[in-house]
Amino acid sequence: MDKQFIIHAGTHKTASTYIQERLWKNRKILYDLGLRLLKPRRKKTGQFMELARFLKEQNFSAIESELNRASPGGQDVVVSAEQFTQPLLNSACVDGLQKLLEGFGCRLKIVIFLRDQPDYINSLYVQEVRRFYHSRDLPSFTKRCRLRRSHWFDYETMFSHLLDHESIDVKFLPYGSAFGDPFLNFMNSLDLNLPEGGEWVAGRSGKANDQPGIKGVWLALQVCKRMQEIGVNLKLLENQSKYIRKYSIPRGWSDNRFFGMRPKKVRKIREFYKNGNDRFARRVWGKDSWSDVFQGLRPQVFNVLDESSMTEREMKEMKSLVDQVFMDIKAANPLAFPQF
Repeated sequence: MDKQFIIHAGTHKTASTYIQERLWKNRKILYDLGLRLLKPRRKKTGQFMELARFLKEQNFSAIESELNRASPGGQDVVVSAEQFTQPLLNSACVDGLQKLLEGFGCRLKIVIFLRDQPDYINSLYVQEVRRFYHSRDLPSFTKRCRLRRSHWFDYETMFSHLLDHESIDVKFLPYGSAFGDPFLNFMNSLDLNLPEGGEWVAGRSGKANDQPGIKGVWLALQVCKRMQEIGVNLKLLENQSKYIRKYSIPRGWSDNRFFGMRPKKVRKIREFYKNGNDRFARRVWGKDSWSDVFQGLRPQVFNVLDESSMTEREMKEMKSLVDQVFMDIKAANPLAFPQF
């Protein structure tokens, strides 16, 4: 089997949206180099999320139909969606997909980015807060992750099936500012004859999916608390991400990034995952420890909005923004609000 079916599977919060945008903008270059990006049915990478759902449901006939429609011919194929992560943890999903691809003369290759756990938890927290999933503080969220989502961050256990699957080519790439451009890292991991970085079509700055900074996190928490106080059904809110972005992006809030863990908490989280991380690093990257891989990361400094440091004018402006965002959400989501 000469062809590869390449899945970029996230994980979440590792610049997947940025990688997908760069893949789409460079699809013609990739095609000329023998690498085909499957054409999405919907805007951007909508089809890839559908493929991930089909895989999760083990709907292999639907996947087969998509492959027949794409008719990749003699080219390698690449798809990207962080939603692939979960089904790829299921041996039945992986084995079924591999068997299907063999019928197309394709070998399965999987590329997955991994983030250092404290940074990952902080980033996940910011995403959930700006989408109004809850109004918990970060210490409560971190505790909840350890009790209810620990498997999300235990990479050795999480990816044990893929690590043990000798017939599948799986590459794990470290993610963080010290490792450079994630799109270029992804392309370099494919072992293809690809152009140097200067020949690629550039992407956007990434601001649309950037974190909203300490002011954006504070604003989202205040709005969410107000909605909870009056009984708004947060699960009915639509397009949640846009409301904070509407105010954070033009104000440049992302430059003052939120990081809600003090050094003691960072050390505690790393110690909790240390043994598994070290075994993973030795097996995957041939390094003695996890810290050997991620040692180049710049230490994160505790940074949250301190209300006591704000002037009266600044606090008045922020409270006014709470009112504006609240009204924006109410106008766009009337069914989520209680009817008095």
